[in-house]
Amino acid sequence: MIFSQLLKSERKLLIVSLPENTFEFARAALENGADAVKLHVNVKHRVTGKLHATWDGIRETVGRIKSEFDPCMGIVPGAENMSGAGEIEEMEKSGISFFDVYVDYAPLYLLRNGMSKMLALNYTYDPSMAGNMKSLGADCVEVSTVNPEKYGSPLTLMDLLRYREVIERAGLPCFLPTQKKVMPEEVKELFEIGFRGLIIGPIVTGTDIKSFSSVVKSFSEVIRY
Repeated sequence: MIFSQLLKSERKLLIVSLPENTFEFARAALENGADAVKLHVNVKHRVTGKLHATWDGIRETVGRIKSEFDPCMGIVPGAENMSGAGEIEEMEKSGISFFDVYVDYAPLYLLRNGMSKMLALNYTYDPSMAGNMKSLGADCVEVSTVNPEKYGSPLTLMDLLRYREVIERAGLPCFLPTQKKVMPEEVKELFEIGFRGLIIGPIVTGTDIKSFSSVVKSFSEVIRY
């Protein structure tokens, strides 16, 4: 299933941000209930410190994941160092159906392709920006608004107020990345304020594949039931 079809469904969605671009992590996520997996290129992950490869470095892995599972796949195509327009076209042809990128790093050519566009606001955002995401061509919004100094800390009611403001202004499906230490038992409150889905990453999943699998399953079960 491609991401645009997931967005058209009424399901609450679980996207798993892979700690490493490997077939093994993708398989663990998909076998434990992920609706989509997200890979990364040209970025150093703020949490793991992992320097992710170039598109050339993961093309074969993407092909293997596609061949084995034919899942919904997304990609972070870069930050300060961004994948070129030709690489973006190759990603789409390979079966990747959405990209996720911070607006402050996104070149305009990212709008000229058929992938679903998840645009992310970072912690320096102004609330008024959320209301203009649709006009930029966004299909959905990643509400990535936590200051890195607060990564890994517990969710608070202040977080919910700030998230809710973005959701109301955006008028688009909004996704919450786990910049904070979100617990499965807190998912209900996050969906109640209007999130369409979660993007769980290393802060909650860890990087050990056994614990990673267990955490993905726990979130999947909560979201489904």
